[in-house]
Amino acid sequence: MTISQAQLRTLNLLDKKPACRVYRSDRADDYSWMHDDTHVRLTATLHRLFSSGYAMLSPDNRNVAVLTEKGRDVVAVRGGC
Repeated sequence: MTISQAQLRTLNLLDKKPACRVYRSDRADDYSWMHDDTHVRLTATLHRLFSSGYAMLSPDNRNVAVLTEKGRDVVAVRGGC
């Protein structure tokens, strides 16, 4: 899979600190993925990283997104944006 610049930026953010799921209402599917170091919602990009195996839900908290080993490898090889 080719990594887009948006995905690489998101991987670099996750390398610094996990992203958090923020619910906008009581509905289970009404949420956005956010990161403290950006004001941009990461939901679509993060979902692509989940499905590609570069990121995953934290085993301790399903509202936290973290890098997988595969994601860490990309960050190590590609470095910063």
